[in-house]
Amino acid sequence: MAEAVPSKKVGGHAYGRRVKQMSNTAEEGELCLYSGHSLGRFSSHSMRYDSHQACVRCVAGAREGRMSFDISKLLKKNRVKALRFWSLVDIGDPDECWEWNGCINKRTKQPQFAWRRHGISSSTQHHPQRVAMWFTWGDLGFTGVKTTCGNKYCCNPFHLIPQNIGVFVDHDSYLESFELACELHTLKQQIAEYVIQQAVKEQEKIASAEGLDQREELILNPNSMFDERYEAVMVDMLQGRHISQTKPESPGLFEQPEDHQTDDEDPTSEF
Repeated sequence: MAEAVPSKKVGGHAYGRRVKQMSNTAEEGELCLYSGHSLGRFSSHSMRYDSHQACVRCVAGAREGRMSFDISKLLKKNRVKALRFWSLVDIGDPDECWEWNGCINKRTKQPQFAWRRHGISSSTQHHPQRVAMWFTWGDLGFTGVKTTCGNKYCCNPFHLIPQNIGVFVDHDSYLESFELACELHTLKQQIAEYVIQQAVKEQEKIASAEGLDQREELILNPNSMFDERYEAVMVDMLQGRHISQTKPESPGLFEQPEDHQTDDEDPTSEF
């Protein structure tokens, strides 16, 4: 590989150089998604190629053909992001296309996944195929990725090939790999548990919102008995969810404007 000159480009879209060859010069960059790829045990930086901001260790692993579905290799703060991403993918058999069920840009009709990666990209939306590459092949920055099936909605890592880093893909060995099959089975179980947990949290939020609405109606209803209103307020205070505890600087009950202390010059300023 020819000697590369570090890019002097500042700002702009981070994917503008994805078609260029990977340089052989590295610099200190953002921490890799994977554990153990930092400069030191307590370091918050990793070595990255200056042309594509790809982790040096991940590039070395990708060139050896190493691919993994094990999210335990990721940093703890990135595991929930990985589960959220894979929960939006229709994971099927290794030889099938895994369709993207997440967000589709209405204007460009391109699939996208919201993720802000400071120091890696100036974009807040990423193509799901690139995100799937990050979570399987490694944190390869904004390296280009192509599919063998030609489906732009396919997120099957077996169909993805990172570009311009010299990856040799032997699909037969991947499809017959018992280790990858076990990791994929474990990933499906983790996704099912994650989806159940998110559904339970959503139901708890809905139930909590309904309870707040009922208590608000009870407290503000002039026909309610005093003991009922008193009980509702005390329950909220004991559980630490009363408005005076959650937002002590709020001017009124349930953030409603008060009837007094209005501005005579601008009476609608509080609304």
